[in-house]
Amino acid sequence: MKVFVAMLFAVLVAACSGTTPRPQPNTAGAYKQELPSATAESAFQESTGTLNLVFDAQGNWVRLSAKGSAGLADDSPSSRESALMIASLRAKRTLSEFLSGQVKSETTVRRIAKSYTRNFQSAEQPGDELATESEAAPPADDEKRSAKTAQAHRVASALVERIQESSAAILKGVHVTYRSFEDGRVVVEVSATRQSIATARQISRAMSGSL
Repeated sequence: MKVFVAMLFAVLVAACSGTTPRPQPNTAGAYKQELPSATAESAFQESTGTLNLVFDAQGNWVRLSAKGSAGLADDSPSSRESALMIASLRAKRTLSEFLSGQVKSETTVRRIAKSYTRNFQSAEQPGDELATESEAAPPADDEKRSAKTAQAHRVASALVERIQESSAAILKGVHVTYRSFEDGRVVVEVSATRQSIATARQISRAMSGSL
Protein backbone atom coordinates (compact mmCIF):
# COMPACT_ATOMS: atom_id res chain seq x y z
CA MET A 1 0.00 0.00 0.00
CA LYS A 2 2.81 2.39 0.93
CA VAL A 3 4.55 1.56 -2.34
CA PHE A 4 1.38 2.36 -4.30
CA VAL A 5 0.91 5.68 -2.49
CA ALA A 6 4.55 6.59 -3.13
CA MET A 7 4.22 5.79 -6.85
CA LEU A 8 0.99 7.80 -7.15
CA PHE A 9 2.62 10.79 -5.44
CA ALA A 10 5.58 10.59 -7.81
CA VAL A 11 3.30 10.55 -10.84
CA LEU A 12 1.38 13.62 -9.62
CA VAL A 13 4.62 15.54 -8.96
CA ALA A 14 5.91 14.71 -12.44
CA ALA A 15 2.63 15.76 -14.03
CA CYS A 16 2.59 19.07 -12.23
CA SER A 17 6.20 19.90 -12.99
CA GLY A 18 5.90 18.91 -16.64
CA THR A 19 2.80 20.98 -17.39
CA THR A 20 3.61 24.31 -19.00
CA PRO A 21 1.39 27.26 -18.07
CA ARG A 22 -1.03 28.41 -20.73
CA PRO A 23 -0.16 31.77 -22.25
CA GLN A 24 -2.57 34.50 -21.21
CA PRO A 25 -4.18 36.52 -24.00
CA ASN A 26 -2.66 39.95 -24.50
CA THR A 27 -5.45 42.29 -23.46
CA ALA A 28 -3.30 45.40 -23.21
CA GLY A 29 -5.20 48.17 -24.94
CA ALA A 30 -8.24 46.01 -25.58
CA TYR A 31 -10.41 48.40 -23.59
CA LYS A 32 -8.48 51.52 -24.51
CA GLN A 33 -10.81 54.24 -25.67
CA GLU A 34 -10.18 55.72 -29.06
CA LEU A 35 -8.51 59.09 -28.77
CA PRO A 36 -10.35 62.01 -30.36
CA SER A 37 -8.93 63.36 -33.57
CA ALA A 38 -7.03 66.65 -33.61
CA THR A 39 -9.23 69.71 -33.36
CA ALA A 40 -9.07 73.41 -34.13
CA GLU A 41 -10.87 76.33 -32.51
CA SER A 42 -12.29 79.63 -33.74
CA ALA A 43 -13.73 82.48 -31.66
CA PHE A 44 -16.54 84.84 -32.68
CA GLN A 45 -17.57 88.03 -30.92
CA GLU A 46 -21.29 88.61 -30.41
CA SER A 47 -23.10 91.50 -28.73
CA THR A 48 -23.40 89.60 -25.43
CA GLY A 49 -20.10 87.71 -25.41
CA THR A 50 -17.70 85.47 -27.25
CA LEU A 51 -18.58 82.14 -28.83
CA ASN A 52 -15.99 79.40 -29.27
CA LEU A 53 -16.29 76.76 -31.96
CA VAL A 54 -14.23 73.54 -31.89
CA PHE A 55 -14.12 71.40 -35.02
CA ASP A 56 -12.12 68.52 -36.49
CA ALA A 57 -10.11 68.11 -39.68
CA GLN A 58 -13.09 66.62 -41.54
CA GLY A 59 -15.23 69.70 -41.01
CA ASN A 60 -17.42 68.32 -38.22
CA TRP A 61 -18.25 70.57 -35.32
CA VAL A 62 -17.21 69.10 -31.96
CA ARG A 63 -18.23 71.72 -29.42
CA LEU A 64 -19.92 75.10 -29.28
CA SER A 65 -19.58 77.13 -26.11
CA ALA A 66 -20.23 80.64 -24.84
CA LYS A 67 -19.81 82.48 -21.56
CA GLY A 68 -22.05 85.01 -19.89
CA SER A 69 -21.57 87.10 -16.77
CA ALA A 70 -23.68 89.11 -14.34
CA GLY A 71 -22.97 91.26 -11.30
CA LEU A 72 -23.90 90.32 -7.76
CA ALA A 73 -26.04 92.84 -5.85
CA ASP A 74 -24.97 91.22 -2.57
CA ASP A 75 -23.84 87.86 -1.22
CA SER A 76 -27.30 86.54 -0.42
CA PRO A 77 -28.52 83.22 -1.90
CA SER A 78 -31.28 84.98 -3.83
CA SER A 79 -28.80 87.40 -5.38
CA ARG A 80 -26.55 84.53 -6.42
CA GLU A 81 -29.46 82.64 -7.94
CA SER A 82 -30.62 85.69 -9.86
CA ALA A 83 -27.11 86.41 -11.16
CA LEU A 84 -26.67 82.79 -12.24
CA MET A 85 -29.90 82.93 -14.21
CA ILE A 86 -28.96 86.20 -15.93
CA ALA A 87 -25.45 84.98 -16.79
CA SER A 88 -26.86 81.73 -18.20
CA LEU A 89 -29.38 83.60 -20.34
CA ARG A 90 -26.65 85.89 -21.69
CA ALA A 91 -24.44 82.91 -22.59
CA LYS A 92 -27.36 81.19 -24.34
CA ARG A 93 -28.18 84.40 -26.18
CA THR A 94 -24.61 84.58 -27.47
CA LEU A 95 -24.93 81.07 -28.84
CA SER A 96 -28.36 81.80 -30.30
CA GLU A 97 -27.17 85.00 -32.01
CA PHE A 98 -24.31 83.14 -33.64
CA LEU A 99 -26.55 80.34 -34.93
CA SER A 100 -29.20 82.71 -36.26
CA GLY A 101 -26.90 85.27 -37.85
CA GLN A 102 -23.13 85.27 -37.90
CA VAL A 103 -22.72 81.59 -38.78
CA LYS A 104 -24.10 82.39 -42.25
CA SER A 105 -21.61 85.17 -42.98
CA GLU A 106 -18.58 84.93 -45.25
CA THR A 107 -16.48 86.31 -42.39
CA THR A 108 -17.22 83.15 -40.39
CA VAL A 109 -16.19 80.93 -43.29
CA ARG A 110 -12.92 82.83 -43.73
CA ARG A 111 -12.11 82.68 -40.03
CA ILE A 112 -12.79 78.94 -39.84
CA ALA A 113 -10.69 78.40 -42.97
CA LYS A 114 -7.85 80.34 -41.35
CA SER A 115 -8.06 78.20 -38.21
CA TYR A 116 -8.12 75.07 -40.35
CA THR A 117 -4.99 76.16 -42.23
CA ARG A 118 -3.16 77.10 -39.04
CA ASN A 119 -3.96 73.84 -37.21
CA PHE A 120 -4.12 71.19 -39.93
CA GLN A 121 -2.03 72.47 -42.82
CA SER A 122 0.78 74.34 -41.09
CA ALA A 123 2.79 71.13 -40.69
CA GLU A 124 2.60 70.44 -44.41
CA GLN A 125 5.29 72.88 -45.46
CA PRO A 126 7.28 72.56 -48.71
CA GLY A 127 10.54 70.69 -48.44
CA ASP A 128 12.71 73.69 -49.42
CA GLU A 129 12.14 75.82 -46.29
CA LEU A 130 15.91 76.41 -46.01
CA ALA A 131 16.23 77.86 -49.50
CA THR A 132 17.85 81.29 -49.74
CA GLU A 133 15.77 84.38 -50.43
CA SER A 134 17.39 84.75 -53.83
CA GLU A 135 15.93 81.42 -54.93
CA ALA A 136 12.48 81.94 -56.40
CA ALA A 137 9.77 79.56 -55.22
CA PRO A 138 8.86 77.05 -57.94
CA PRO A 139 5.39 77.36 -59.46
CA ALA A 140 4.48 73.99 -57.95
CA ASP A 141 4.59 75.54 -54.47
CA ASP A 142 2.14 78.25 -55.52
CA GLU A 143 -0.18 75.59 -56.84
CA LYS A 144 0.06 73.67 -53.55
CA ARG A 145 -0.77 76.78 -51.57
CA SER A 146 -3.74 77.52 -53.81
CA ALA A 147 -4.97 73.94 -53.44
CA LYS A 148 -4.65 74.13 -49.65
CA THR A 149 -6.52 77.42 -49.54
CA ALA A 150 -9.32 75.96 -51.63
CA GLN A 151 -9.46 72.88 -49.41
CA ALA A 152 -9.63 74.97 -46.24
CA HIS A 153 -12.48 77.02 -47.71
CA ARG A 154 -14.39 73.87 -48.72
CA VAL A 155 -14.04 72.42 -45.21
CA ALA A 156 -15.14 75.70 -43.63
CA SER A 157 -18.18 75.95 -45.92
CA ALA A 158 -19.18 72.36 -45.16
CA LEU A 159 -18.78 72.98 -41.42
CA VAL A 160 -20.96 76.08 -41.54
CA GLU A 161 -23.64 74.17 -43.44
CA ARG A 162 -23.62 71.35 -40.89
CA ILE A 163 -23.97 73.80 -38.03
CA GLN A 164 -26.90 75.49 -39.76
CA GLU A 165 -28.62 72.16 -40.31
CA SER A 166 -28.16 71.24 -36.64
CA SER A 167 -28.93 74.65 -35.13
CA ALA A 168 -32.27 73.62 -33.60
CA ALA A 169 -30.77 70.47 -32.07
CA ILE A 170 -27.76 72.43 -30.81
CA LEU A 171 -29.97 74.85 -28.90
CA LYS A 172 -31.86 71.95 -27.31
CA GLY A 173 -28.58 70.31 -26.29
CA VAL A 174 -27.16 73.38 -24.53
CA HIS A 175 -26.22 72.79 -20.89
CA VAL A 176 -24.18 74.57 -18.23
CA THR A 177 -20.59 73.31 -18.14
CA TYR A 178 -18.96 75.90 -15.87
CA ARG A 179 -19.92 78.53 -13.34
CA SER A 180 -17.96 80.58 -10.84
CA PHE A 181 -18.20 83.60 -8.57
CA GLU A 182 -15.33 85.99 -9.21
CA ASP A 183 -14.87 89.51 -7.81
CA GLY A 184 -18.54 90.17 -7.24
CA ARG A 185 -19.58 88.66 -10.57
CA VAL A 186 -20.98 85.36 -11.75
CA VAL A 187 -19.52 83.68 -14.84
CA VAL A 188 -21.44 80.88 -16.55
CA GLU A 189 -20.39 78.82 -19.56
CA VAL A 190 -22.90 76.89 -21.64
CA SER A 191 -21.91 74.29 -24.21
CA ALA A 192 -23.39 71.96 -26.77
CA THR A 193 -21.84 68.74 -28.05
CA ARG A 194 -23.17 65.81 -30.04
CA GLN A 195 -23.38 63.85 -26.80
CA SER A 196 -25.42 66.55 -25.07
CA ILE A 197 -27.80 66.64 -28.05
CA ALA A 198 -28.26 62.87 -27.86
CA THR A 199 -28.89 63.13 -24.11
CA ALA A 200 -31.48 65.88 -24.64
CA ARG A 201 -33.27 63.71 -27.18
CA GLN A 202 -33.34 60.75 -24.80
CA ILE A 203 -34.79 62.91 -22.03
CA SER A 204 -37.39 64.30 -24.41
CA ARG A 205 -38.45 60.81 -25.49
CA ALA A 206 -38.60 59.63 -21.87
CA MET A 207 -40.76 62.58 -20.87
CA SER A 208 -43.04 62.08 -23.87
CA GLY A 209 -43.46 58.42 -22.99
CA SER A 210 -44.38 59.22 -19.40
CA LEU A 211 -47.25 61.48 -20.39
